[in-house]
Amino acid sequence: MKKIAPKDTDQFDSFVHKETTTFEDLTVFDRNGLAPISIEDKFGLIDKEGNVIIPFDYQKLVLTTVNAYSAQQNDKWGFVTKSNQILIPFDYDLTSDFIENVCAVKKDGKWGFIDLINQVVIPFLYDGCTDFKAGLAGVEQNGKWGMIDKKNQLLIDYQYEYLTPVDQNFATFGQATTNKVERPDILAYFPYFLSKDNNLMHFGLISTQNELILEAISELPILESYENQPVIRQNYQLGYLKDGKDFVKFDQFSIDPYEEKILKQIGVMK
Repeated sequence: MKKIAPKDTDQFDSFVHKETTTFEDLTVFDRNGLAPISIEDKFGLIDKEGNVIIPFDYQKLVLTTVNAYSAQQNDKWGFVTKSNQILIPFDYDLTSDFIENVCAVKKDGKWGFIDLINQVVIPFLYDGCTDFKAGLAGVEQNGKWGMIDKKNQLLIDYQYEYLTPVDQNFATFGQATTNKVERPDILAYFPYFLSKDNNLMHFGLISTQNELILEAISELPILESYENQPVIRQNYQLGYLKDGKDFVKFDQFSIDPYEEKILKQIGVMK
């Protein structure tokens, strides 16, 4: 079995790392004690001692939630096992992860869902999609987002600029503001969302019956709660809405003054 050293890898930076650097300093290991790493822009799989488990034959190799790895070869994506057996053939433009036993995959420009034996469970109909959560997924057609279940039944019609489930009861939707960002290249380094026309996106909350719970007032999708109140971000500050209306910031989060200056200059922070 071939063995490599940390300094052999692309992730090793001689200006930052030392002879004592371990593989655990360079990459993330999964529950099998294995991790992807690259040499000369080709990815393989190693254990913590540097033994090569999967040879360096792939353009990309990504950890997943199942006992397999998402891999790219010849510009196509599939899944391989830790013994380098092909689980899902390299047929796809992009793959997500197996969430709730199905995986979002893109083929010929459209998204659909497959199961672990590569059977198509939801056809390739969509311009975009989210992973499933609580049996629900956001899907995009003709520039608008709706919501489906695992039977591909449309539960919420295509009316939102973005939509993703939070749980079985709630979903967060996106809405473009009138704030058009002139330097999206700079904003890409910060956790903000833009519409296809580079307008700043804000997010609100609806029920899975499409009833409005909270207007689009958060700079981030609303995916968590604190004391049963939605966690939102306003003016780059995380907090929650007390009684559904008063913003209470989390004091443990603060912004770097240099970042604050940049965000104010490009007009996304007050």
